[in-house]
Amino acid sequence: MSGPQFMHLQSFARKANKGGQSVEQVLGEAAREAVFCKHVVDPIAPESVYGGDIETVRRLHDQMVEGGGVEVTLKSGKVSRRGIRKDRHTLLTAVASHPFPTELVRDSPDARASYEHWRDRNIVWLKQQFGSGLVSVIEHWDEQHPHIHAYVLPFDDPGCSARHLNPAWEAKETAMRAAKENGHIDKEAVKLGNVAYRERARELQDNYFENVSLPCGLTRTGPKRRRLSRQQWKAEKEAARRDAQSLKKVNDRQHALTVAKAKAEQTLKAEAQRLANTKRLWEDAHQRAERWEADAERATKDAQRVREEVGVQQARLHEEQHQLAHDRTNALKEVIEVVLQLVQGVVSGTVRPHPRKRSWVIADEDLRDRTTRLAAPDLVKNFLGILHDAWTSLAAHLSDLERSEAAEAVQEPIERGLRQGADSVPSPR
Repeated sequence: MSGPQFMHLQSFARKANKGGQSVEQVLGEAAREAVFCKHVVDPIAPESVYGGDIETVRRLHDQMVEGGGVEVTLKSGKVSRRGIRKDRHTLLTAVASHPFPTELVRDSPDARASYEHWRDRNIVWLKQQFGSGLVSVIEHWDEQHPHIHAYVLPFDDPGCSARHLNPAWEAKETAMRAAKENGHIDKEAVKLGNVAYRERARELQDNYFENVSLPCGLTRTGPKRRRLSRQQWKAEKEAARRDAQSLKKVNDRQHALTVAKAKAEQTLKAEAQRLANTKRLWEDAHQRAERWEADAERATKDAQRVREEVGVQQARLHEEQHQLAHDRTNALKEVIEVVLQLVQGVVSGTVRPHPRKRSWVIADEDLRDRTTRLAAPDLVKNFLGILHDAWTSLAAHLSDLERSEAAEAVQEPIERGLRQGADSVPSPR
């Protein structure tokens, strides 16, 4: 294989076909089991490049078949569920080989890079074609050319039909059904189905060429089928190589643009996030400022209320102090008046000691009540006692006329003191 390249699709059943191929044989050959790979001189175990290994494919296949089944209608009209027949194709495989010799790919870094580029594009194409049904891709390095095998399982079909995974086979059956509905006999329907199969198969190979072979510098078909001379074939391969290089440049450019776009989007996203964060910080600061203003306003009102309350308390205290001073002044006046009247009573004889008790007899009822209300201290009582004793001693040496004149002489300054004494007491401020 030197220049043309294609992808070969084929499905298999658990029952061997005319060529002896079956699911067991295909997977055994891929795993390099001795009984199935006698065509390989020095077998080497395959390398998995996508999905699981061969044992994983075998396990998934067997679980799928065991859980599958089809419903059939019996002659009685009863619907019965049956297991998967052994001749039903339950595994789809895809095989593609690279034109470089295995030794060249092993020894040359450039050849190895070309091969890996081709291999990776194959995997991408297979994933696009079969999606989650693609369970494994392996590569072999023990034959003339390095090649890959892909394995696809019909998980979405309870009947486990792998043939319908092949777009060409699906096109064939669709064309055959349409032909029979249009009145064609079976033989004609098969012919029309085969035509549809080949057309769809060519479309599939064209798609594979556009997405895998062409970007890798490989041609669509070989020289013999088109009767090309060796020189024409070499020119075509060189053109394919140039096309691949041009396409690679375009793809590289597109990739660079994609990367630049991604970086720009990432930068814009980061900038948008930064602006969003800045906006959020500004909004938080604005909210804090509003809270601070509200707190300051409340504090101002509270301070004003406190000042007002302090003013009220100060005014009340001043009033109470003034009232207390006034009361003290009045009390002092009252004490002075009572004391002077008591002195006057001692001289006039209306205030005298009680003969049997340690108290005073006060003839004037009003003076007695005022003296009781004031609860005169012992100092006043002692003063009255001294004054009484002194007056009594003095009066004993005087005649009645002299005692009367002395009493009148004492009476006048006492009354003057009653008039002037209270006025000498300072008024409260």
